[in-house]
Amino acid sequence: MRGFLLVATANDAGDDSSLRRLESRRFTYKELKMITNNFQRVLGQGGFGYVYSGFLEDGTQVAVKLRSHSSKQGVKEFLAEAQILTRIHHMNLVSMIGYCMDGEYMALVYEYMSEGTLQEHIEGSNRNGACLSWPQRLRIALESSQGLEYLHKGCNPPLIHRDVKATNILLNAKLEARIADFGLSKAFNSNDPHVSTNTLVGTPGYVDPEYQATMKPTTKSDVYSFGVVLLELVTGKPAILREPEPINIIWWARRQLAQGNIEAVVDGRMRGDYDVNLVWKVADIALKCTAHSSLQRPTMTDVVIQLHECIELENGRAAGDYANNFYTGSSNNDPNMSYDAYTTDQSSIMSRNSTAFDTEHNLRREPTMPTGPAAR
Repeated sequence: MRGFLLVATANDAGDDSSLRRLESRRFTYKELKMITNNFQRVLGQGGFGYVYSGFLEDGTQVAVKLRSHSSKQGVKEFLAEAQILTRIHHMNLVSMIGYCMDGEYMALVYEYMSEGTLQEHIEGSNRNGACLSWPQRLRIALESSQGLEYLHKGCNPPLIHRDVKATNILLNAKLEARIADFGLSKAFNSNDPHVSTNTLVGTPGYVDPEYQATMKPTTKSDVYSFGVVLLELVTGKPAILREPEPINIIWWARRQLAQGNIEAVVDGRMRGDYDVNLVWKVADIALKCTAHSSLQRPTMTDVVIQLHECIELENGRAAGDYANNFYTGSSNNDPNMSYDAYTTDQSSIMSRNSTAFDTEHNLRREPTMPTGPAAR
């Protein structure tokens, strides 16, 4: 999603007093129609509805998402996202330009992200059809992790995103990454990282099985989801593979990597233009993030550190200084970052009422993972 306009029924709109403290610009619905040329150009579609392109008076391009009346998400999510985006500011989080709460209409207006979602690039449906290079994938991974780390560590109170996925990572013209869509985010007490909820939220393929079992999301739930995104960046495949039968990317990648078959995992569209040892390292990080037990997962700070190291190694490789820096397993001494996390029984503990979530976690016990290939 590149920004959005929310439309609610008159009964949903309610009192806008909670938005009066917002520092961003307040638009009227008439202004939004002018900005979008009567919602003429569609950029995409998200959970709230359609996303439209618009231009402010000074020529600045913005993105506006129109909430359909049939959307199950409404004023609660609107208020949550508006209030969160007013108080958080980070280079790797999407910026809110303004909002509208005009009669039956509600709106949020975002900065325009010309390259769309990470999902579009992974699946090859972006406009130019170009394949992301390995250095670009590493940078997107690092920048996305920095945005999540800020939510977990830099906000007061800290926040759990709860819907980290490739469609909620946006890219600008320089392919710089921004985390978006904070309508499901929850604040938590830093002394008690658990948040009790009555409703399971998230997207099949990305949802932490421990959160599903306990209904208590934590920052490690975001780490799990981010691990899935990392696997998508490495493989170029979706979170749930559909052929020959539906299978979670985590189970598929573990099965391949347990055989030492990194070439079968990495996205073939990169045509071998990567260092196999760095691919192993990123795959290693991803599978640690998706460990069944949250205690075995790294923090987002750990992930940021590891991805910074990957960037440095990639830069060294590009400069010709990489010959002796091959990857032989985790470079982190944290005992929670061990390969034991891969061998945990991954039997489904997802909601018995949701076949979609049952399918996504149809995982099995895997043999101990290898620690990477011999140096090349």
